[in-house]
Amino acid sequence: MPAPAEYASMLTTIISKFSIQGTVVKTERFGPGLINDTYLCEFREENALHKYILQRINTSVFKHPEQVMENVEAVTTHIVGRLRAQGVVNPYAITPALIHTWSGRSFHRDDAGAYWRMFHFIESGAVFDAVRDGKHAYEIGRCLGRFQALVADMKPATLQDTLPGFHHTPRYLREYDDALTANVKRRAAEVETERSFVSCRRDLAPLLADLVNSGQIPLRVVHNDPKVNNIMIHIDTGEALCMLDLDTVMPGIVHFDFGDCVRSVANPAGEDAQDLGTVTLDLSFFESITSGYLREAGVFLVRKELEALAVSVKVITFELGLRFLADYLRGDTYFKITYPTHNLHRARVQFKLLKSIEAAENRMAALVARLSSS
Repeated sequence: MPAPAEYASMLTTIISKFSIQGTVVKTERFGPGLINDTYLCEFREENALHKYILQRINTSVFKHPEQVMENVEAVTTHIVGRLRAQGVVNPYAITPALIHTWSGRSFHRDDAGAYWRMFHFIESGAVFDAVRDGKHAYEIGRCLGRFQALVADMKPATLQDTLPGFHHTPRYLREYDDALTANVKRRAAEVETERSFVSCRRDLAPLLADLVNSGQIPLRVVHNDPKVNNIMIHIDTGEALCMLDLDTVMPGIVHFDFGDCVRSVANPAGEDAQDLGTVTLDLSFFESITSGYLREAGVFLVRKELEALAVSVKVITFELGLRFLADYLRGDTYFKITYPTHNLHRARVQFKLLKSIEAAENRMAALVARLSSS
């Protein structure tokens, strides 16, 4: 890492590559920076101050940053165009939009090979790490549905598949089987209960994949990471503004987004809940998310997509549990941990949540049916 003065000079050089008028007033770290390095940049142009977000893309996570940026540029440009067509005067105030380099590219690659990009800063928005109440859950669902509706007319084939096999649950089941057979860390004996749990639910794995392969549900452009802190909320009205973190946008099915959104938002205890007794699907949150989601997405979803919404929550929850369990068996090579049995505990949280979902699945399906027909 360069010395502070050298690093500041480097950032100034990077910023100068992007087509922004005015003078840089300050640049400072912004947000937790769990994946990409993020900075808030403030510019003065005549008598006005303007803010922008500068990011260095984590190429350890995103192996093909050019493809990621091709997708981000296509989706942000499309959404801005859709919003303008709907009468939004300044789309940059309510949705992520790129600042191009002076040469017209969506990113800059520096001399060290790092990839940088810049976005307009959304002044009126805030993000939260946990769902606050039913209204917040409703807005999360509505924002997801709104995003999918805005990109529903995009052809999925125009986007790069930057994470092949992502959310292909049969693949994760095979990886779990392989990890269990290899047993490289001699941990298989510790997970007898979890092994039995998985064995009883192996038929969950192909449910969504079979619907795709048989052509019963269509491929669409989806977000793939609709967690709470990727939903920007208006700081004054509490209404959802937009979805952030578009690095995982690519072809998929709406159920990847819906299932993962419900799995993460409607379990208030969270993925790292220490007390398994607190892990449960909150049906009131599920109803709020689904109501908001269908308000926006109900206009384009086909019948089979609607029918599979409830079951998608089961499949995606099972999938993540498999991934945590397989990683524990492999020796924690993918997910970061803070204690030796962290991934095993995470798997147990997801499997406890899955039991709660199974107990509520008839009510969930009934709620989807009622809300989609209202």
